[in-house]
Amino acid sequence: MNYKRSKYFKTTKNSKIKYFHNKLNSQITVVFFHGFMSDMIGAKPAAIQKFCKKEKLDFLKFEYSGHGKSTGKFINGNISNWSKDAKKLIKSKVKKNKHLIFIGSSMGSWIALNIIPAFKNQIKGFIGIASAP
Repeated sequence: MNYKRSKYFKTTKNSKIKYFHNKLNSQITVVFFHGFMSDMIGAKPAAIQKFCKKEKLDFLKFEYSGHGKSTGKFINGNISNWSKDAKKLIKSKVKKNKHLIFIGSSMGSWIALNIIPAFKNQIKGFIGIASAP
């Protein structure tokens, strides 16, 4: 559904992660964090993206290294690396004056919770779906 308009974000010299950012110029950006061995094209991110479009909210979703169409091997990844990459991407793509709502599915909740302190002045909400921290 969204690989057509998605892009890549370089996390290191040799690594890049796939992401999709729907900017509608709202004051809120909803960020979706997928689960373990998943990707950004499943039913949950699609439903959340559809909701955000209907409500005119900015939406960002992405894949961790070794997941989906992102580079890297899954076995070389870990929660710490995936959290660092998520933080880099969000800091790069979302303006500091925007409010954030993080939605994490399974392991994605763990990653979202790991990086909330980096966005403490922007976080307006967190939703965990079958959270697995």
